[in-house]
Amino acid sequence: MVIPNSIKLYSFFSIFRMKSIFWKKYCQKFSRRAPYHIWLNTFCLEDACSTPANAINQLEEALLRGRWTLFERLPAERHLAEELGISRATLRTALSALVGKGILETRRNQGTFVRTLPCNPATASLADCLQAMHIIMPSLLATVSGSFAPSAMLTLERHLPSIGMALHRGEMHLLAQHHLQFFSILLQAISNARLARAGADTLPETGALAKLLQECSQAQLEDLFKHLARTLHGLRHADAQSCASSVSAYVSCLLQILGEKK
Repeated sequence: MVIPNSIKLYSFFSIFRMKSIFWKKYCQKFSRRAPYHIWLNTFCLEDACSTPANAINQLEEALLRGRWTLFERLPAERHLAEELGISRATLRTALSALVGKGILETRRNQGTFVRTLPCNPATASLADCLQAMHIIMPSLLATVSGSFAPSAMLTLERHLPSIGMALHRGEMHLLAQHHLQFFSILLQAISNARLARAGADTLPETGALAKLLQECSQAQLEDLFKHLARTLHGLRHADAQSCASSVSAYVSCLLQILGEKK
């Protein structure tokens, strides 16, 4: 059967006209002359919550409400960004800021975890944190020193050289992160969640600890490293007294440096 050229031409123009109508309606929907709410909900969602500062506040409020528990892994970036209604770039900025504060912890190839809960900086100074740590942490680790799993010991043994490497390079912010991660690993190994949270609440922010470490001499930094190594030695041999005295000496050294700074 032979189709006349007139029918072919009519069919061609009909399809072309349908495409043109569809494209015109599509453009009208998303053009700048469209109603404001359509444009806002599609391309120009510039809400105040999309700023990094407000994203940080959202995450801190969620942590305080118990959205994620201590040491829990946060959702993937894509899901978390959708949940908060922000872009992934804004989310990454907020997460980096919370990691810098010591609230979150990023582990390679594992994700982002809750290290401690946020607190009011006006009511929790570095001195307050260290004094609370000096009271709680030694007795806490002494109580649970005989119940640490071998896997936790192995993780600490692998982590200790990272502290020495950061000390050798003079990278104070990285050194502060490794110091806090050392205690974070210890607290994760405690089966009692309330005890672990009590210990985590005493840990200072990474930035504040890094500034304090910058005021230390090389000998003082080496002493801090020795106290951490002795803490691990006491845990490995289930020596509660050695473990408690080493942690106490570590915090006392930091308090002494803080007093000299003032």
